[in-house]
Amino acid sequence: MILGGALGEASGMTFEQKSGFILFPLLVHSLDLIVSTIGIFFVKTKPGLPSLKEGYGEFEDPLEILKKGYYISLFLALVGLYFICLTFLNIPAFPNAYLWFFACSVIGVIVSFLCIMIT
Repeated sequence: MILGGALGEASGMTFEQKSGFILFPLLVHSLDLIVSTIGIFFVKTKPGLPSLKEGYGEFEDPLEILKKGYYISLFLALVGLYFICLTFLNIPAFPNAYLWFFACSVIGVIVSFLCIMIT
């Protein structure tokens, strides 16, 4: 937030433009909370206990169940990040600057995805 304010002040932006750079980190972290909460709702196993339910089938891999929620969270995060960048980091003097900020966000999401897949 401080860096966004200093960047806006040094570049001579209007108050509305500076406020977008200041609020951006708060919005991204709010998006994290919302997306994580939605992803949790997609983490489900088969109903019932395998030892008590006849015809339960094969055991599920817990990591695959968690990955499903993670993939949904990643997709929602990318969509949300695009709209946050478009709304709050859109500078009229540089009309496509928000795409560069979004590209940085996408790189961060890809790195996090690769860290999960590698480990």
